[in-house]
Amino acid sequence: MFINRRKFLVSGGVTTVSALASRVSGLAFASNSFEPFQWKTTDLMFAFEATAGRLRQKRLVPAGAMTLGDDKSSGVEVALQCSGENSPDQGMKSCTGQPGARLLFAGRREESTSGGKRLVCLHTDANLNLSVESVYESFDGVPVVRRYSRVTNVGSSPVGIDFLSSAMLHGLAAPQEYDRELRIHLAQNSWMAEGQWHTLRPSEMGFVENERTSWSEAQAGSIGSWSSERYLPMAMAENTRLGLTWFWQIEHNGSWYWEISNVSARDNNADDVYAYLGGPDDLHSSAWKGLKPGESYETVPVAVGCVHGGFSDAVEALTRYRRVACQRPHKNNSQCPVIFNDYMNCLWGDPTEAKELPMIAAAAKAG
Repeated sequence: MFINRRKFLVSGGVTTVSALASRVSGLAFASNSFEPFQWKTTDLMFAFEATAGRLRQKRLVPAGAMTLGDDKSSGVEVALQCSGENSPDQGMKSCTGQPGARLLFAGRREESTSGGKRLVCLHTDANLNLSVESVYESFDGVPVVRRYSRVTNVGSSPVGIDFLSSAMLHGLAAPQEYDRELRIHLAQNSWMAEGQWHTLRPSEMGFVENERTSWSEAQAGSIGSWSSERYLPMAMAENTRLGLTWFWQIEHNGSWYWEISNVSARDNNADDVYAYLGGPDDLHSSAWKGLKPGESYETVPVAVGCVHGGFSDAVEALTRYRRVACQRPHKNNSQCPVIFNDYMNCLWGDPTEAKELPMIAAAAKAG
């Protein structure tokens, strides 16, 4: 049943792409014949498996890493909750919604890009007549990919989108021992107290072990156009037992949300610790999306990566990614001018010509 609860601003990302709808609707529907596969960049390895025609993502590891013996966890490759659809956890978490859990795998394609390559995983849902594309973009020499998702209504009836993940990570820790091996690094912000990094156990963020599937999660987010009001839109999950650190950067100047929790495939016994990473959604920022027939919604991009090591190694990798993938060509990058911030250094938001002229003269004298 379609529930028209809100109007979603057109600027939020809903666009008509009839060409995409035609192309994806022509794909063959998934079957059980898909074999497990890996997608490798110069620095990362993504592992996938197909179960009953549904694509599942396994643990992301650095390229060349030895197969980890306890890597038995896997989870949805894309999380999607539509209005009126069932949510096994009563909508308390953003991982096991429908139709995300029942999406059928329709194949994949790989493309070359100027800086690396791109993997696109294709999904379909016959119940709501949706097609979903999961996009991974790599950058040579950097252990990071840019990840986003796109959903298209290829049917004849409107569909409401409650949330759609930009990226998912799985196998972050032992499903019922995560508080002993997982450390979450995040940067808290406040007015004139920015970038305050803290390292916390999952239980210190509300994700408490109970020897079964937890109904709680560790989470952070922001609402509105001040995307770094309370937290930086980035974090890290370090597994001290495995010696791996996963990290992410949500690339959006508006609302965003991430959570870490565990999930059960059956019998209420948790078998995966996951991270959901995304932009605005209905539950956390009242960003419900209404898709008319032929319309698409694309999530905000998220940079995700994994390194052998801890916090400093992840910071180094993310910094390299920004310099390779996020920096636009500009003459100032080579000329390297000095920028003087009079707001923070001396005028405190009260500039006048009389105050500025002496500083300009002093700057000129200093060269």
